[in-house]
Amino acid sequence: MQIQNISAITSAKLSLRESSVLANSFVILAATIAIFIIDLCLPLGVAAGVPYALVIFASLWVSGVQFTYLIATLGFVLTIAGYFLSQHLVVPVNIVLFNRGITLLLILCSAYMVIKIKRANVDISTLMNQILTDPITGYKNRQAFETELDSEILRSKRYGRSLSVAIIDIDLLELFNDSYDYKNRNNYIKQISQEIKTNIRVTDLFYRIDINVFAIVFPETNLFEAKKICEAIRKKISFSVDKNTENKIMISIGITMLEETDDKRKLYKRAEDALFICKQNGGHQVVTLPLILNKEKTTVAAILSRSRSG
Repeated sequence: MQIQNISAITSAKLSLRESSVLANSFVILAATIAIFIIDLCLPLGVAAGVPYALVIFASLWVSGVQFTYLIATLGFVLTIAGYFLSQHLVVPVNIVLFNRGITLLLILCSAYMVIKIKRANVDISTLMNQILTDPITGYKNRQAFETELDSEILRSKRYGRSLSVAIIDIDLLELFNDSYDYKNRNNYIKQISQEIKTNIRVTDLFYRIDINVFAIVFPETNLFEAKKICEAIRKKISFSVDKNTENKIMISIGITMLEETDDKRKLYKRAEDALFICKQNGGHQVVTLPLILNKEKTTVAAILSRSRSG
């Protein structure tokens, strides 16, 4: 039910954003036509369509350079059309032509600047995505993990929701020593990450935080539910690395859940401690802190033990 609610909220936000973009586009187009009508009603030479530059800058509200091209082209054409369609002349023709020429130049310069700004924004967004993305797997990296974990902790505490974090360590040294072929190692890393991502939910957040270490953030998920998911992942990822060897990819997973006094550092440290216990016990298993006492019940963290009103 919680996942369905999250999906519904996400869909509503996307719909609202799309509606906002369409509304902005309509307003800008309507303003462009209104400027043309006003230009026709005024004596030629009094108004030469300079406000077209303003609507071009207003196209910054709409993403994508195509819309700016459209508005600039429309303004350019309507400025020329206004010269031929206006019937009243109050200044010499040479002044009118000069005025219209300046207006066309202003439209071109405005369009050029707006397109440059939009492309710069795209470049910055791309750069930010590259900074927060692991180049081998294509999934988010440690920097993204630390940033988004802060946000998820704040959200969970604000609304009194559960939050679980899992750290996954791949137990196969042959993949990570210097003598192993780097291309094959990266291929296995990519395959493993894809398998993990396939076996978690859409609402779960997945990261590669080290060479052989991954992390999963489970929003609105208690420790017992997170452990069930991680057990399924552990069983799924155990496959043969090489047909000529008996080596297996084994994964060790440590999981914890947000407590009321936790910050990012405490939460991550407890997940690391769970992973350490897992590896101390031989690895290839899932360990939680606090420990789950049986298959039916889970030790509930303090943040969930509070009574919820409403």
